[in-house]
Amino acid sequence: MAKSAARKKREKALRESGFDTTMRRGSWGSIVPITKTTKTKQEKLTRKEKKYKQNHSSRYDENGFYFCVII
Repeated sequence: MAKSAARKKREKALRESGFDTTMRRGSWGSIVPITKTTKTKQEKLTRKEKKYKQNHSSRYDENGFYFCVII
């Protein structure tokens, strides 16, 4: 199989500088850094409620007074 570009770069660094870049990698052991959990029903409802929520500060007040002059 073909070598990946990352592997070629690692081998080149090892040839030229003599330093193995794989030694810099940390070991997590049995720890999983990312765990995905499904959303709860409340989180789904909150997301749906706030998705299309609009900012009312820039709009006219619904109970406001409108003055219109008809000539």
